[in-house]
Amino acid sequence: MFSRLLQANPTISLTKASMRIWFRDRQAIFWTFFLPLVLISVFGLLDFGSFRTVDLGIVDRADNDASQKLIGEVRALGTFDISDDLSEEKEREALLDGDRNLLLIIEPGFGEAQRRVTVIYNEGEPQESAAGQTIIQHLLDEITFAEGNISERYTIDASPVDSRNLRFIDFLMPGVVAMSIMQMGLFSVAFSFLQLKSRGVLRRLQATPILPASFIFAQVFTRLTVSILQTLVLVGLAVLAFDVHLEGNLGFMLLLALLGGGVFVSMGFAVSGWAHTEDVAAPVANAIALPMMFLSGVFFPRDAMPEPLRAVADFLPLSYLADALRNVAVDGASLWSQWENVLGLTVWLAVTFFIAVRLFRWE
Repeated sequence: MFSRLLQANPTISLTKASMRIWFRDRQAIFWTFFLPLVLISVFGLLDFGSFRTVDLGIVDRADNDASQKLIGEVRALGTFDISDDLSEEKEREALLDGDRNLLLIIEPGFGEAQRRVTVIYNEGEPQESAAGQTIIQHLLDEITFAEGNISERYTIDASPVDSRNLRFIDFLMPGVVAMSIMQMGLFSVAFSFLQLKSRGVLRRLQATPILPASFIFAQVFTRLTVSILQTLVLVGLAVLAFDVHLEGNLGFMLLLALLGGGVFVSMGFAVSGWAHTEDVAAPVANAIALPMMFLSGVFFPRDAMPEPLRAVADFLPLSYLADALRNVAVDGASLWSQWENVLGLTVWLAVTFFIAVRLFRWE
């Protein structure tokens, strides 16, 4: 009896039909799953994070002529990417987060009674750490020879620390998940509904007893289900194939995927309502998607952008989604700690839903 009721329910029947239609669409499956999988695989294999200089933090406790001379010689080499404008506490945090390979601490009295410097190195980056220590020791030896006091050599007091060694693929994975959700919601809805309009399917549906709300629910449910599947597939590939460390809760990421999917599905409905043909919808959808793809920090951090451009990019819906997913996946943040990003997505959902309702037409 219950199964018969389920079969007779038009909303459930339409949802099943919508799911079958979508999963039979090879182009939709390609753009939704295959392309993001290729992106993650290519960037994961290239591992851009491995091509970098030695990141060195410097804390000058001595603050005298000898310490300034040492820092100047370190800078003159051009081998290090140096940071010496943060406090010792911040530098230690950066080392623990994997943002530094080495932390050089110049002790008080350096060049006088003190003949040692402290180096704390990232044991998860052995090549960079070893190279950095070798170079620093070479500079200390030069200072020793210059003073002519070989019996009292300047030395390094080295100690390791177990840091989080984030790679480019760790940064990339949440961004690709967010981008995939955007593409699925925006392009899939816009083009599929325009095809249904051009074929007269929506007009014929209006002549049936089926409620428009049931049809819309089926379409939205299908896309949000795909958003969940996208997230699971891409995260699974990154973890299993490229050893990405998922620090946060996968359930939080799925909830964010649902919220982000709602935003971009609403955008897709708005585009399909405003555009009369697929030839019009294509440039409109691309004009919305491409700027977000390159300005929202999907592939590279937004910190490198000019400040005026970043001020705009920070408020894009894809920026909110990518930031929230990345904070949960990489930093292990809780969902409620991302309230600003969740609020931003909620506002965008309300705005895009309102526009979609105003623009959407059945014919």
